[in-house]
Formats: sequence, C-alpha cells, structure tokens
Amino acid sequence: MVNIYTKIFITIILFFISFNLKANSNYFKFNYGISSNNIEASAASDTASGAITTDEDDTGYMLSGGYMIGDNWGVDLMYYDMGDSTITVTKDDILKVDNANFSVETAGDITRNVTGFGIGFITGSNNENKLLSLDYYLKLGIHSWDEGGSTTLMDDDTGFKSKYYNEGIGAYGGIGISMNLYESTSLDLAYDIIGVSSNVDFDNNSSLLSAGLRFKF
Repeated sequence: MVNIYTKIFITIILFFISFNLKANSNYFKFNYGISSNNIEASAASDTASGAITTDEDDTGYMLSGGYMIGDNWGVDLMYYDMGDSTITVTKDDILKVDNANFSVETAGDITRNVTGFGIGFITGSNNENKLLSLDYYLKLGIHSWDEGGSTTLMDDDTGFKSKYYNEGIGAYGGIGISMNLYESTSLDLAYDIIGVSSNVDFDNNSSLLSAGLRFKF
C-alpha cells in the first residue's frame, strides 16, 4: 500500500509541474543508494549476555522535484525512504533507550524504517545543458520524518515503542554533482543527511549516498 506521505508528495509535485510547465525550469530526480540510520539504543551495563548487535546500513531512495526561480537557486520538494536499521537481541538482554531499560523476553530482530518528506532551497551552478558539463548544487530545508516499525520481543512493548519509534519535524541538507548526458537528462551523484530530532544540529540522523537521474523540463 502506498504511504500517505507518498500520495501527498506526488500530488504536490504534479501541481507544481502543471503550474510551472511553461517555465522550462522544472526538474524531477530519482536517486537510489546506500543509507545509514543512527540507532539510539544500546545494551545496558547489566545486560545478561551482551549479545546485542546493531546494523545501521541498508539501501534507500529519494524522489525530488522543484522549480528554479532564478538561474542559480530555486525551491526543492522531496520524499525519501532511508530503509531499515536492525537491532538483534537475545532473551534476557537489557536494551537501553532514552535512559529507560527494557528487558528482552524473546530473541529476534527489532527493525525501524525512516521515511518522510520536505521542502527547502536549492542553489548551484548552471551550465545550461551543455553536453558532459558538470554542475554542483547545495540544498537545505525542513522535513517531516516518521520512524516506523513494531516489536513484540520486550517485557514492555508499549513503553519501548513510545521511546524508539518517533516522528517529528527537523532539518535536512544535501550536496551533489550532476553531469549532463543528453539535452535535459543528467547523471546525478548526491549525499543527503536527514536530521531525525527536534533540533537542527543533526545529532541523530539518517544519511544517503546515492546515484540517479535528473530530468529538466
């Protein structure tokens, strides 16, 4: 089933495209790559077996589109899925999350997926679609993020979920390089960092190192 955030994002993009279709300054971009998601959980000092392991890496993707208001700056809209992070636990381990301890009753994996959408400013160079020309760009904005997942492995599943699965509004930023391949089609290489906390210092974050295609129209 399509995520409600995806539907909202696609609706906004289609409206944006239809409104600015004659401007010839719109773009759409799809990137796919390696993601990393911070895990804000650890084994408590009195954990039974010490067998808790974490895996913060996965694959993710980002859809983005926007409108260049000037030659070198514009507005960027994006939707992202940063993939899953995983905690592997064994029975009687004690997991610490946000200064609270939770005992593991059943061995298994605890997964969490980070998705969201945002809006921001983008700026960079503009070589006007010259063949094999390189352009760089920077972007910065705000986004709504959601950490999805569930577990039935803990002694207090409800309490654990309230601590480990969150949502909110934070900051995001990114840098990238694009190479024009043919007329309005470019190869895109990007690094994006997504803050998943209520402040703007990116102390908890997800990141995506990706490649994709960018289309101007």
